[in-house]
Amino acid sequence: MLTNRNRARYPLGYLLLVVVPAAAAVALLVTLAEPGRSGDPADAVHPSRLLPALAVILVVVRLVGAALRRLGQPAVVGEIVAGLMLGPSVLGFFLPDLQRTLFPASILPSLDTLAQLGVVLFMFLVGLELPLDLLRRSGPAAAALAQASTAVPFLCGAVLAAALLDSYRPPGASRLAMVMFVGVAFAITAFPVLARILGEQRLTHTPLGTLGLATAGIGDVIAWCLLAAVTAVATSASAAPTVLSCALVTLYAAVMFLVVRPAFTRLAPRIGEAGQPLVAAAVLTTTLVSAWLTDTMGAHAIFGAFIAGVVMPRNSVAIQRIADRVEGLTGWVLLPVFFAVVGLKLDLPAVGGLRDWGVLALIVLVASAAKFCTVALFARLLGRHRRDAAALGLMMNCRGVTELIVLQLGLTLGVLSQQLFAMLTCMALVTTAATGPLLRRLRLDRGRSDPTRTTTEAPLLTSHEGTT
Repeated sequence: MLTNRNRARYPLGYLLLVVVPAAAAVALLVTLAEPGRSGDPADAVHPSRLLPALAVILVVVRLVGAALRRLGQPAVVGEIVAGLMLGPSVLGFFLPDLQRTLFPASILPSLDTLAQLGVVLFMFLVGLELPLDLLRRSGPAAAALAQASTAVPFLCGAVLAAALLDSYRPPGASRLAMVMFVGVAFAITAFPVLARILGEQRLTHTPLGTLGLATAGIGDVIAWCLLAAVTAVATSASAAPTVLSCALVTLYAAVMFLVVRPAFTRLAPRIGEAGQPLVAAAVLTTTLVSAWLTDTMGAHAIFGAFIAGVVMPRNSVAIQRIADRVEGLTGWVLLPVFFAVVGLKLDLPAVGGLRDWGVLALIVLVASAAKFCTVALFARLLGRHRRDAAALGLMMNCRGVTELIVLQLGLTLGVLSQQLFAMLTCMALVTTAATGPLLRRLRLDRGRSDPTRTTTEAPLLTSHEGTT
């Protein structure tokens, strides 16, 4: 309570210690403000613009993903479709004013930053989920299938790009880099998406599913090595920087395996519950620094994040808890933003004219046939049952999020034009969407033709090829 004497002094104190300092601060700021430079609201990203856009992205991605899951598709197919729906191909085509209101140009850099962070964390999870023990035990069959499923599609994509796609090359882009990028896009198999499809169909622990996962895992490693080389080619004007970049990334990967992996393997089990924040900080810092280092070496941040995930110990409870939390943040927030950014950059109406649609159909046909026929034929040569060989071919044709990351990288580096980016994105969507239903149909047909034979009884691995 204020006494009478304090009440008399109160106005004077308020004037001297509140009003006068506040007025002086305002006068100082007005004096320092440059005339005519009040700032353009479009140059700043306000929460009132970014937050509603994020809310729309999360809702649409989840709703469309859930709807397509009911139709037998993996959630990632619905998420990709949702991203396309929010971009100029659908929403911008039918309701351009609403699309510009929801996604003004001022928020696109912020969305892209969130998307890139999501890609880095996703690649860390891809590396962490890579089954190293399974790859070691997979034997020559999986290694040979993985090499074939990479080599032939890469060759087919490169030949197609060199023969027919040069008119879609961006001005000033290297023809070699464009041809190599298309080759890698044809060679990719999305290991994480395939693992989820096999899990949904209860094939993960069968001989067929095990061989498919091992083949996809080895193929992923080969494809990422190829992409690192292609990225170095795209960002270097001569051969010397390309060779140096590849050598630095290789040396860096060796250091991570020989130094960082043993350190985490020794330290992680010794840290109790109280040390979880310390482990989380160490894991995330290692991932972000690793991504930055490979980007500095002339490759891309995704390679460093992938290497960081690969070197993490799989049997550590602390690492798995951190991975679960990272997966939640990435899957529920950051990857939907990535799909939306891809959709905002994709303009399907740019694929106009009969020739463009004919080229798109040819890309889908060649990419699918190269994967399916190569793997199925090689599996038959290895003595596999024809339906198991066909199933392996279908598995390797799954491209998913991994393909979109590769295509986004090609667009960012200026190697892919908007038209070619749209065509290859459609190819990724079609091949991913076809994997689950065709694989399910193949299993049903096999069950009807031979009801006594189950998937788990299929003799897919022989003793001299390794066991799982």
